[in-house]
This record gives sequence, C-alpha cells and structure tokens, in this order.
Amino acid sequence: MKKKILLICNEVNNFFSLLRHLRDNEYDAHLYLMQEETAHYNPAADCYDDSHRKFVHKSIFSRLPSGFVNISKEQIRTAISGYKFIIGCGLAPAYLNRAGYKLDLFIPYGTDLEFQPYFYKKSFFTQKFLKIMYMTYHQKLGIRNARFVMTSESNDSFLSNYKNIKPLGGFISGTVPYIYDKQYCKNNLNDYIKSSNNELIKTIARLKNSSEFIVFHHCRHQWHDKGNDTLLKGFGQFIQQIKGINTSLILFENGEDVYKSKNLIRELEIENYVKWFPVTYRKNIMVGISLCDVGVAELGTLSWITYSTVCEFMCMSKPIIMRRDDELYKDNYKYLYPVLNASNHNDVASALIKLYNDKELKSDMGIKSKIWFNKYVVGEGLDKIINAIES
Repeated sequence: MKKKILLICNEVNNFFSLLRHLRDNEYDAHLYLMQEETAHYNPAADCYDDSHRKFVHKSIFSRLPSGFVNISKEQIRTAISGYKFIIGCGLAPAYLNRAGYKLDLFIPYGTDLEFQPYFYKKSFFTQKFLKIMYMTYHQKLGIRNARFVMTSESNDSFLSNYKNIKPLGGFISGTVPYIYDKQYCKNNLNDYIKSSNNELIKTIARLKNSSEFIVFHHCRHQWHDKGNDTLLKGFGQFIQQIKGINTSLILFENGEDVYKSKNLIRELEIENYVKWFPVTYRKNIMVGISLCDVGVAELGTLSWITYSTVCEFMCMSKPIIMRRDDELYKDNYKYLYPVLNASNHNDVASALIKLYNDKELKSDMGIKSKIWFNKYVVGEGLDKIINAIES
C-alpha cells in the first residue's frame, strides 16, 4: 500500500468517489465526514455495497462556526496525525491553518471558495458574528497557504474568488473525479432496480415502459442560477409542437424556487407531464438517469464546464442540454463533450425536438460524453491529483 492519505469532508459526494479511486490505485486513503454531514453525503447514499465504508470515519470537525471555535489546536493535530497527504474541501483549510499546518490539496466544491473565505459585514455585532469572522479569517489563510488548489476554470466569477485570496501554492486546472463510475455496470443497476423500493426508481421503471421520451432534471430550483423556468417553458413548447406525445419530465423538490416552478407548471398547463419527487440519494439518481432519454443541466446565468449534475449525465452516457460558453474552455481542453446549447426556452424546445426525432444523435451524444468523462474527469483529473500526491 502506498501513502496514507486523508480526505476531509464529503460535500456533494466528491471525496467518497475520490477515496475509492485512490484506493484502486493502492493508496491507503481514508475519509473524514464532518459532524453535520447530511444524509445525502453519507457513503450509504452513493454506493450499493459496504466494501469501502470501513475507510470512512466520523470526525471531530464541524461545519458550524461554534464547532470550529470549540475545537482545540491539539485536537486538530491529533486527528490528522499519521497522514502523509491531506486533501480537503469545505472548512478543511481553516482547520489546518488554525493548527499551524498547510493543507496539501484544496479542491473546492463551491461555497467553500465563493463565500466562506470572505467576511460579509453585518449590521450588528453578536457572539456568532465574531465566530464567523474568526472562521473566515482562517479559511482565507488556509486556502492562501495550501500547497495546491485544484478546480476547473469554469468561469471568470469563480476564478476571481480564487485570485482575490492571493494564493501562494500551485494551481491545478482540472476536475476531481466526482463519480466512482465502476459501480454502475449494467448488472449492478438491473439488480438494484429489481430490489429497490425507492419511489423514484419504481416510477421511472414504469414510465420507461409507457413513455416515448423521458426528460431528467435534478438541479436545485433556483431560477437565476439554474434556469429551471427556462426548461419549463421550453418543455411546454415542446409538448405543443409534438402533438400527442407521451413524455415525462422528472423534477425534484429541492431549492428555494420549487413553489415558483410549480406555479409556472400550472400556468403552462403541463401538470400531467411532470413528475415531482423528494430529494433522494445519488445511487437512486444515477439509476433514474440510466432509464431516461435526455438530461437537462443548468440553464442559468453562468457557464460551467464540469459539476456533479452534468458529470452524472456523462457517466451514464446521456445526451445533455445545458447553457455553456465554449469560448471559455477552448484553451484548456482539446475538445469538449457534445451538448445542445440552450440560452432560452426556444433553444430548449428545439433541442428536445431534435433529440426526440433523432435516436442516432441521442445515442452518439451520450457515447461521446462518456468518452470525454473517462478522459478528462476520471482519467486526467485523477492523474493530476496523483501527481500532486507524489510531488
């Protein structure tokens, strides 16, 4: 077994996937879960067996300002002793900085780089206010002093947050292998479909036998950032133009704008075509995606190249409709995975019609997306992390 490696925090399931990839490469990798880690980011939510759970541990680390303040430097040092390389997201940079250590590799998931290093002034002082300020101070210094920071160069807004910290370590342009794709072989999925009592899986399995075309959208409902309203209007237009189509749109009750989305669905008179589900585990999401015809990712104001939703579609070889500014990425990749680009509801409707009418295009896009995923996410992404570990 190679180096003993510690991963801290499993936000968006990223590090449980990375743990398994590293162990496949003979590293003695272990994952610390945060005390307040949600059920969706527990390993049980992202696997179909128990084989890796013995390498996952509950930790002393908290996501809350009060928890951060109450943990001593000595406790932090004891928790991380014995590990030769530490990879973190969330508040991992803050904890290591407080203990006087540098984080070896910081791989942000989003708000840990966009918001947590920056202090936003409140109108009044409270005890919590001071704890947040203290935590923010250590998060910024922890990221600044990290040996490496790895993230995809998705857009100027995200990168500016990184540059404003004035980092002293190396920058790695790349994507963490978000998904442990080896577990999604056809036999595993079929066995899980047969044995599962999950309502999402049972419903989509029935729809697969009765619907001509299933559209899957599991982004959080936050209209400005995700463009869910653009999808709904485009889907409504799609139904109007393909008369008599037997289609379904799969949505999830997640996000501050769910109520607005439900109202818009009523206004568009497409309730009979939309199926709502409660938030569920990734292992169920992935089975649902495997049974759908097309995945719709983010259609909001910012362009992104890789994130959980789009990587989940690529992993399952599904064609993707999303908003993407290709000019932002031409210097970082030899080629991009295929998408049907949509910046408004007319684009969404046209993309859905095109994929509905052209089964060969639908299959070809899915195959090419999986090839890109294997090359740049699981392949080069993992290689860059291993290079940092061995540097």
